[in-house]
Amino acid sequence: MRVIELRLAPRPEAVPRARRALEGLTAMMSAASLEDARLLVSELVTNSIRHGDLSSHERIEVRVDVGEGALRVEVRDPGGGFELHPRTAESREDVGWGLYLVERLADRWGVDRDGSTLVWFELPLHRDAEDAASPA
Repeated sequence: MRVIELRLAPRPEAVPRARRALEGLTAMMSAASLEDARLLVSELVTNSIRHGDLSSHERIEVRVDVGEGALRVEVRDPGGGFELHPRTAESREDVGWGLYLVERLADRWGVDRDGSTLVWFELPLHRDAEDAASPA
């Protein structure tokens, strides 16, 4: 098992830093799964920055666990959380698309609130591009 842990300041440069942290997983994952993971971690860190109402001294925590056959990513921030409003491809709102992507691409995902907000997702380590383009 491999674990990556980051503590990120709530600034825009946190997004590419979180994405780059996944580069060490290229030998462990298919290219399609790795691209999905990069996209989803980018979306979740961006959501924390935009919607977490975090002060400059607070941190976004990212934890990546690579286990047997699956990748689990957790993004936690001390923000107050959010109301989950399901989106569809036909939705016209300009916000909420990050979680729509998580729902479409991840095998499993969820939101936990325990004084902080934790959004997590799981992906298979090996998925071909065709599977990634049309998730179940």
